[in-house]
Amino acid sequence: MEGFELVAIVVFFLIGYWIVDFFWPKKKAEAPAAPASVEAWHDILGVGPQASVEQIREAYLAKSAEHHPDRVFDRGPEAREAAQRMTRKLNDAFEQAMQANRR
Repeated sequence: MEGFELVAIVVFFLIGYWIVDFFWPKKKAEAPAAPASVEAWHDILGVGPQASVEQIREAYLAKSAEHHPDRVFDRGPEAREAAQRMTRKLNDAFEQAMQANRR
């Protein structure tokens, strides 16, 4: 292969890439994240605002086990989505609790 053929291959490869990129459907922008819950972390976890780290951890583990998506797997997609939302809510509340106790 001579130099000209190699240059031609690279140029045609780039042109082909740009053509495919132009006509290929673009991904839609992700929906903005839902606003943060107005419910306090201690209300979500079911503990008092002055709870110790161990009490917070125990409440988090108990609620997580209770609302885990695998527990409602056979109840349909709506139940799974509700369990996933509650699990995210519990995770966020636990994270907020841990940050509040570091201060």
